[in-house]
Amino acid sequence: MLSSQGSRPITYGRTSLKKHYVLAGVGVAVLVAAVIVVVGTSSGGGDAAGTVAAPSTAGQSLPPGHPSVAGKSGESTPAPVTDGAVQQKIAQLESTSADQPDNVAVLLELGDAYFLGQRFPKAARTFRRALLIDPGNPTATVRLAMVWHADGDSARAAQAIRAVLDKAPDNQEAHYSMAIIYFSANRIDKAKAEWVTAAKLDPSTAIGRRSQSFVDLLEGKQTSAPADGE
Repeated sequence: MLSSQGSRPITYGRTSLKKHYVLAGVGVAVLVAAVIVVVGTSSGGGDAAGTVAAPSTAGQSLPPGHPSVAGKSGESTPAPVTDGAVQQKIAQLESTSADQPDNVAVLLELGDAYFLGQRFPKAARTFRRALLIDPGNPTATVRLAMVWHADGDSARAAQAIRAVLDKAPDNQEAHYSMAIIYFSANRIDKAKAEWVTAAKLDPSTAIGRRSQSFVDLLEGKQTSAPADGE
């Protein structure tokens, strides 16, 4: 993404779950993010200081601030985000995109905004438009993959992100997004390895700092992720 980054990635659980929505931790612009996620707080997920109890099942007992996008089959889908600022951002970006239909950066922001509002079909179409203009664009590819993941097709998402990493093994956003996919599948060791890699690639970015926060949490250390919008 381009500049600002913010999120508390998500947790999904069948019980004791409060659902709300925030920006994901791979920031691009003021209200958009690459890995837009649905956030939940599970009662069994570690204390407020950031210590972690290892999850026993995928999507359950997840520590606060840890991502898991794909829901279980049969779960009800949360209502889309209706925050006025998000809707205003979408309207602004739709207008800008209409004036600049070939502007890939605008399309990426618009796709992120749709994703934040859980308008997954529109997000997917927007990222595909970006790829038609700029075939192989790694950012558009990773973000389209995360739409698939959020929509339940994690295998397809992982395959697309691996293809990006085959060509660009230092793509920080791709490593971060792969970690989310692994974590949502309860493959904790692999998720941690991806976050470690993302953090080491550039610890100064919000992705790097957030990745390190997740690593710290998994190791039972006190930490705090970057604030939303950072």
